[in-house]
Amino acid sequence: MPIAATRTPQARSRPVIRLAPLAAIVLAGIVLAATASLPGRAAELRPMQGMSLRLGELHGTASYTVEDAGYSLVATLAGQDGTPVRFESTLLPGQKLVVSMPGLRGSQGRTVAFARRGCRLLVETTPRGDP
Repeated sequence: MPIAATRTPQARSRPVIRLAPLAAIVLAGIVLAATASLPGRAAELRPMQGMSLRLGELHGTASYTVEDAGYSLVATLAGQDGTPVRFESTLLPGQKLVVSMPGLRGSQGRTVAFARRGCRLLVETTPRGDP
């Protein structure tokens, strides 16, 4: 059987092309909504991996494990000559733990916030200059 060399290609339906810009707009909206709900300078803490913390002159670590009851978070802070202080909490999705230290009169205090967002645990320090 001979193949017709003059065959013209079939025209494709346009709905797929028309939906592409709409899909891009919807995707951009989802990304913006997701990132708008996250803290400004949050770092993600992974299970069983430690993270260094600094709260003013206090230094320490934080880590968590995934348990049946939630994320079991342990944060330990200590000054240069002080006794360490340990904070423990079990976080469910949407819950947050804030450890704070008051500032001098008229100045902002310092905080370390641990926020569970779904399957992620985010850590944010303020003021933003603290790592």
